[in-house]
Amino acid sequence: MFRYTYTLALAGLVFAQFIYAGDAVAKENLLVGKRLFNSYCSLCHGEDGQGKGVLTAKLKLEKPPANLTDDKYQSQNVEDLLRLIQGYNRDNSTMPDWEQVIPERNLRNVAAYVLALTQTDMRIRGDARRGREIFRQSCVACHGYKGTGNGVLAKILKVKMINYGSKSITQISDKEIIKTITEGKGEFMPPWKSTLSSEEIKDVASYIRSLFKP
Repeated sequence: MFRYTYTLALAGLVFAQFIYAGDAVAKENLLVGKRLFNSYCSLCHGEDGQGKGVLTAKLKLEKPPANLTDDKYQSQNVEDLLRLIQGYNRDNSTMPDWEQVIPERNLRNVAAYVLALTQTDMRIRGDARRGREIFRQSCVACHGYKGTGNGVLAKILKVKMINYGSKSITQISDKEIIKTITEGKGEFMPPWKSTLSSEEIKDVASYIRSLFKP
């Protein structure tokens, strides 16, 4: 009886771990899609998906790449966009056959990310994990290891800094956070645009957003 009960408990634990792992993978889909989009799709569609990538002018296309933020695409579901990426009902002959290069499961992640292009949530727009590493390498001297504003330089300079873990951060827009990181602010916040790429700045902003736990 004990062995039977133990077996059931073990099976339940394994099942719970399987469900948890599946949920974790689901949460990673957008990040996978984002990385693939930035590696392959942004060259033509642009990092923001509006069809102004670096290759657009060089290729001299008769028909410019689609603006993926238009309602035509944002109103579709993942399956419809997946078929479009795979080549079904494609109206642009210059669109590469990505299904020959990227597995379907990853193309599905790209489709999911395309639908997130118009979202303003920095947790999606940036990679908080990469942002955390950048933050810990470059920002803790002033902002503190956990972003509470108690870094060693802040104490020495006697400068009051915002606590990113407090509710006050919710009153600052994503646009303002990115602008501050990019261009700097006031006497002590330096501009990072010459040090960090626009993608890395978004990653740092994403990490900053993750510090507040409502």
